[in-house]
Amino acid sequence: MLFNPSKPVEDELMDSNGGSHHHDQSETMKWLSNLFKKESRKTGASLLTLNDRLRDFLTLLHKHDQVLAVLGDMEEKHQKAEPFDIHYIRSSLNEIRHGMNLIVEKMIALGGEKYGILRERCAVIESEIASVCPGAHPIEPDEFIIPFNQLDRSHAPGVGSKNAQLGELKTKLSIPVPEGFAITAWAYQHFLTVNRLQTKIDEYLDKVDLSRLDELEQVSREVQLLITTSPVPRDLEDAIYAAYDDLKSRVPLGRVALRSSAIAEDAFYSFAGQYATILNVRENHLIDHYKDILASQFSAKAIYYLLGHTLSEAEFAMSVGCVAMVDAAAGGVVYTRNPIHPDRDCLLVHSVFGLGKSLVDGTLTPDVFRIARRDGTIEKSHIAPKPTRLVLKNDEGIEEEKVPEEKQTQASIEPFHLTQLVDYALKIEAHYGCPQDIEWAIDREGRLCFLQTRPLRVIQPQIAALDPYVPGMKTILSGGITVYPGVGAGPVFHIASTQNLPDVPDGAVLVAPHPFPGLVTVMNKINALVTEIGGVASHMATLAREVRLPTLVGVKEARQLPSNQTVTVDATGGCIFDGIHPDLGERRCMKHELFEDTARYQLLHQLLSKISPLNLLNPADEDFVASKCLTYHDVIRFAHQKALEEMFAGAQKMRDKHRLGARLKSDIPLPVNIISIEKECLDPGKKWVEADELCSVLMQSFWQGIKDQGWPSQRPTTDVKGFMSAVATTMTMGSQPEFQENSFAIVSKEYMILSLNLGYHFTTIEAICANEKDKSYIRFQHKGGGAPFDRRVRRVRILSDVFAKMGYEYISKGDFFEATISYLSCRIINEKLRLLGRLCMLTKQLDMALSNDAIAEWYSEDIIKKMKL
Repeated sequence: MLFNPSKPVEDELMDSNGGSHHHDQSETMKWLSNLFKKESRKTGASLLTLNDRLRDFLTLLHKHDQVLAVLGDMEEKHQKAEPFDIHYIRSSLNEIRHGMNLIVEKMIALGGEKYGILRERCAVIESEIASVCPGAHPIEPDEFIIPFNQLDRSHAPGVGSKNAQLGELKTKLSIPVPEGFAITAWAYQHFLTVNRLQTKIDEYLDKVDLSRLDELEQVSREVQLLITTSPVPRDLEDAIYAAYDDLKSRVPLGRVALRSSAIAEDAFYSFAGQYATILNVRENHLIDHYKDILASQFSAKAIYYLLGHTLSEAEFAMSVGCVAMVDAAAGGVVYTRNPIHPDRDCLLVHSVFGLGKSLVDGTLTPDVFRIARRDGTIEKSHIAPKPTRLVLKNDEGIEEEKVPEEKQTQASIEPFHLTQLVDYALKIEAHYGCPQDIEWAIDREGRLCFLQTRPLRVIQPQIAALDPYVPGMKTILSGGITVYPGVGAGPVFHIASTQNLPDVPDGAVLVAPHPFPGLVTVMNKINALVTEIGGVASHMATLAREVRLPTLVGVKEARQLPSNQTVTVDATGGCIFDGIHPDLGERRCMKHELFEDTARYQLLHQLLSKISPLNLLNPADEDFVASKCLTYHDVIRFAHQKALEEMFAGAQKMRDKHRLGARLKSDIPLPVNIISIEKECLDPGKKWVEADELCSVLMQSFWQGIKDQGWPSQRPTTDVKGFMSAVATTMTMGSQPEFQENSFAIVSKEYMILSLNLGYHFTTIEAICANEKDKSYIRFQHKGGGAPFDRRVRRVRILSDVFAKMGYEYISKGDFFEATISYLSCRIINEKLRLLGRLCMLTKQLDMALSNDAIAEWYSEDIIKKMKL
């Protein structure tokens, strides 16, 4: 229930994207709003004041629940190493920030400026989060030029990941890397500033419609023209030429390659093939081609990738690598793991004659060698026909030439070089601690060198047995190489070049002669991709894996597929079938991605360390104060507790305090403060009230369930680890072995919201029992616990089993759980609340006992049996 003080309650709920997933909360709040109006006419200002406070309080509770749900989802992805992209991290952080702002402001509205320090604490936490986020740092003043022999990976914020990793290989591992230098991101910023380009670029990008490829191309041309026609400042130009002269004196060829190295490229986003690389550059074109690299940041395909990931141009300031040109006899890419089957203990080496550009561009099918990691033996090789190769021109640039016929079917790399390549690749992987995608070259003197390394995206498919014959399915084509497994179906659409991209229809199976990076602009709208030529080491293959698009390359005769014929592409099995076969997708489903060692996973790990830990536990401790909030979770916990206290204290101070605030009297050792919306719900003058004296049948029913089950006489049986975890938690909380803070309920005849605090976990139960079934519902939400995370997750699984048996719809993320049920009669609503009362007692501190899945399953069956579900 999201409120805005300037709007009617029901209008605010129409804008909300949170709350119950299956109940119309706007109708609920119309109902509550009408109730307040009716009661206000009876009692005057007191209830109107309570109405305002309740509005702020419920907003805080709602945002409390929303933020915990987002946090639970992030924790689950971290715990299970589930795949996610950087957009997920950004959107999750934005949700949390928005929620925290509202929580803090509503806390101040409830309790005054004494809680203003929460703003300061959130600002500190936010600065810590920003310090680890990509693109969060302004470009720091730096040198215009930094030689590779002075770089390592710590320099990535200033020279981009590509340049930084080359420096790391050179300075930390003594890996052979060409001589060169980085033209820094600060130099790029200087270029934009002197020419006053940033505002103009922002204006162009702000008006781009990604669905209009023609408009995208036009904006691209205009922005690129701005850059290429602007002069490089004299001080920057002098620095580039001075570094070039020094490099030229130390390398025999005297020519260079200019390579893009944008900030955050490769670390969090691949941008594979989206930026320019210009080979074999002479001195007289050095500055012009430097500007061409800067302008390539605004090609149509790069803008699409940038804005499609909701990024800003400022996050990808362009550094450029100026690298001594290697006159390559052979080149290619080595994957230190098989990206489709990383469990197979092998490396994959892809190789072509000449420059490796034809391989990464996807215009040539390479030789492929599968090599055992344990001893370097060649397990399997595929020698592809290589009719052409790319070589250096004598003056400048590159050209394609024919490979002599007798060499076209020979291996493009010798066994000696394969051994050398494998040794270096495994050394690089060991240094970075995760699989690597490494670009290499061998010059005409037989010297091996490395041109790039970056994390390799690997996946683990869950594949059913691949039957050669599938009943009822007609095979049209078979063969090819799997780039990304899975199944996609749709009408065939042939594309020859980037000129045809605007014509690609949604849901097509796209067939191309070879991979090209411009395909990224349609990857989000097609269902599968098939090419006749190409390998798994191309830039396009990297992008296909990133967007998880079922892709086959090297499918001979793919161009013979009739246009508009409906087909199903089985990229896992390497077959194309006639017609649509939805059941095949289930047989080729993906299990998970091996994600823990990626930069994005490490980023999530760092962020959670600043968001998730809960340091404030016991409200009775002297350290339970706003100034001790170290994480967003601390702020949430603190605000939740203080909001309860402020709400109840405020009710007791009002004119009608004899009916607005009281304490529930019971033999159950669970303190509950009660606020009544309606005058008739509490007897005048009572500070204590029995449950059966309340006019709220909803609260009576829930409390009856607690009494029926009874307070647990002891904690559930646990193992030593669970016991020690509980002891450790208790020691951090103070002297009391088990704290029990007050719970809180707001009630009327037909409405109840209960914030239930049981030890270390927190439960919210909201219910309405109205005459009209469409307004009646129950919402249950739970998070937290005193046990380790895996045990808290097992308790959520038990809750999922039990709530499913009771007919609820639910979602669970990590140790967060929410369930809803609606459209029920009042009799059934009250019976279900009674069962919830029992369940809360049956699961109190249950997480301590759940040391393994078998125990959790036993408890689940036992609770269902006890509750007779």
